[in-house]
Amino acid sequence: MKSIFIKDQNFTPLPEPVCAAIGNFDGVHLGHQKLIYECKRHGYKSAVLTFYPHPSVFLKKIPNYPLVTPLEKKTDIISRFGVDYLIVVEFTEELSQMPKEEFISKLKLMNIKSIVCGYDFTFGRRAEGNISDLIKEFEFYEVKKFVFDDVRVSSTYIRELISTGNVKEANRLLGRVFSIKGKVKYGNQNGRLIGFPTANIDYKNYFLPHTGVYFVNVLVDGIPYLGMANIGHNPTFNFKDKLELEVHIFNFDEDIYDNQIEVFFLTKLRDEKRYNSKEELINQLNEDKKQCLKLAGDLYLTK
Repeated sequence: MKSIFIKDQNFTPLPEPVCAAIGNFDGVHLGHQKLIYECKRHGYKSAVLTFYPHPSVFLKKIPNYPLVTPLEKKTDIISRFGVDYLIVVEFTEELSQMPKEEFISKLKLMNIKSIVCGYDFTFGRRAEGNISDLIKEFEFYEVKKFVFDDVRVSSTYIRELISTGNVKEANRLLGRVFSIKGKVKYGNQNGRLIGFPTANIDYKNYFLPHTGVYFVNVLVDGIPYLGMANIGHNPTFNFKDKLELEVHIFNFDEDIYDNQIEVFFLTKLRDEKRYNSKEELINQLNEDKKQCLKLAGDLYLTK
C-alpha cells in the first residue's frame, strides 16, 4: 500500500485511475471494512481517502479530538486489507470552507474515477455536498447502513460502547480487539511497592475506555503477555486529575521505559474505587488477577 499525504490542498494526480472509499474511518470497524472491500470490486486500483486531523477539530472546535484509531493505527489496519493507496488529506479550516464543486474538482484531478461511500456521507462548506452530487460526476457505489446481528455499526455507537466500558461488544463490531499503543513513561512507581508493578502508558489522543480495571493482552517487542490495566485517577494513592492508563503485565519483570507497547482490551472487570488501606487494595488486586487468569483459561478452553 502506498501512502500519500495531501498538504495545503496540493491535490496531485495519482499515476493510475482508482476507485476510492471516502470517509473518516475512525475505528475501521465492520461497516468501514465493507466500504473498503467494495472499492476493490470495480476494475480500478483501490484507494481509501481519509482526513487528518479529524474534521471535528475544526467543525466542532475540539482540539486533540480523541480517536479510536489515530492515524498511525488506522494506517496499519487499512494496510492489511490489500488496498493500493491510502490518501490522507490534511483537514484545515480552509478545506472545511471549500465549496462542494471545488472539492469534486479536486477528486477528479486526483484521477479518482469511482467512489464508494456511506449513505449519509456529506462534504464541502456547511456539508452542502452529498451523494447525489457524487452520482452526477463519478461512477458511484453507495453502501447502505451496515447492520450486524441487528445492531447498526457506526463509529458513534462504538465510541459509546468504549466510553461505558463495554469493550467486549465494541470488539465484536470492530472485528478485532480494541487497543491502545503508546510509549511507557515514568510514573510514581507505587505499584512496585505493593507487588504489582505497572507500565504507565502515554496514550496521547486515543479515545479511552471508561475508568476501571480491564483484562488485557499486552504486546511487548512482538511478544504477547496477559495482564490487567487500570484507567483512572489513582484515588487510593496520589490522586491525578488527568486519567492514567497503567498496565500490570503478568510474569514480566523487564525495564521497558520508553518502549512502545500495545494494550488490547478484552473485557472490563470492575469500576475504579478508592480503598481505605494498602492491604485492602492488594487483596483486591490479587482477586482481579485471579479473575483474569480464569478468563484466560475460559478463552483457551473455548478455542
